[in-house]
Amino acid sequence: MALTVVSFLIVMSVIVFAHELGHLLVAKRNGIVVEEFGFGYPPRLFKLGVRDGTLYSINLIPFGGFARMRGEEDPTEPGSFAAASKLARTATLLAGAGMNFLLAIILFAGLTLLTGVPDTSRPGVIVAGIAPGSPAEVAGLQMGDRIIVAGDTALTSLDDLLKHTQANLSQPVTYEIERTAAASGATETLHVTMTPRASPPKGEGALGLQITVALRPATLWEAARDGVAITGSVIWMTFSIPATLIREGRPISDAGFLGPVGIAATTGEVVRKAIAIDSLEPVLWFTGLLSAALGITNLLPLPALDGGRLLFVLVEAIRRKRIEPAQEGLIHLIGFGLLLLLVGLVTIREIGALATGQFPSLGIQ
Repeated sequence: MALTVVSFLIVMSVIVFAHELGHLLVAKRNGIVVEEFGFGYPPRLFKLGVRDGTLYSINLIPFGGFARMRGEEDPTEPGSFAAASKLARTATLLAGAGMNFLLAIILFAGLTLLTGVPDTSRPGVIVAGIAPGSPAEVAGLQMGDRIIVAGDTALTSLDDLLKHTQANLSQPVTYEIERTAAASGATETLHVTMTPRASPPKGEGALGLQITVALRPATLWEAARDGVAITGSVIWMTFSIPATLIREGRPISDAGFLGPVGIAATTGEVVRKAIAIDSLEPVLWFTGLLSAALGITNLLPLPALDGGRLLFVLVEAIRRKRIEPAQEGLIHLIGFGLLLLLVGLVTIREIGALATGQFPSLGIQ
């Protein structure tokens, strides 16, 4: 329990802090006065100092941070957020989500630097695990074997083997294997026959194999490219899943989105796996997912969120007339209250699911 709570606080603090840092940097760049930038949430423990009119503070609740801008609803105050131009307000509001996307890119790029990229000079897939009693074990495959051909198909990626296997269920297939002797380093080519199972045991694949590919160290360019590509995929997936459910007439709850308790429980699960395998990879991956998800969530056009404030700026640009700040503030206040109510209901539901043992697991081993 303690590990889960501490892990959740650390991971979410990094994500929320990055979000608020984005607001701080762009607000100051646009001449908006940021009165206080706090590490954690109040009450304040002590002041770090004042620089360029901004008080930097350390606060008691160790969860992210905040950027308190002058006059967020009062356009009569000089240097206030509300008095800034539409472009300045738009850039400042977008900066939080932008920083979350940037953090996700950096984390996914770091993951690529840690794991490497596929080595095209060593095609095929590598055997990383063999299930007892599976076709792979019966055929005599060994850890480290490299499968380079399945039937008449040369394998260059994991997908090649998966697609070929699904297309040949219950049919005997001859595979070309390269095996390197541990003692001498000599490589021999073998041909084995396996029949992919149409109905394998739960948790096993058709061949009973865990597979990977040969990797080489990634360059900085490759890491950056992967960071952008994976972040883009996460954003696309976040929008496409609900859209698919709506088209199919299924409830949005089937998307498996997590509330605060679910995120905390999953964070603990991820950290325990990282400890077990002595690797930061699961933590980097999950933190990147959460950071991208927070960026998307904050851009939703809902009152009290950055997206809701952006919607008011857009309406102002279309009408060429500003909505009364008091009215906008009231709408955001009501929206914030409804948001808290929704979070509370989701939290109660997730606590109940945990208490009854019905909370869905992500299958992290």
